[in-house]
Amino acid sequence: MQVVHRLIRANKNFDLLVIPGANHGAGRGDRYAAYGAHKQYDFFVRNLLGVTPPPWNSATAAGSTQSAR
Repeated sequence: MQVVHRLIRANKNFDLLVIPGANHGAGRGDRYAAYGAHKQYDFFVRNLLGVTPPPWNSATAAGSTQSAR
């Protein structure tokens, strides 16, 4: 949170994901692993590829999320 505070004070743009109850990192190795991986995938697709990630909550995407990765 100290880094977040400094970024805000410096008027920097950043993204932060907090997963309550998860270990340090993106939630790998625990019950939050799928959610952390999903959010990381979306971040890279959006920011590196410049593409809108698939609608994960839609009925058509729900059955195909594992095969898309």
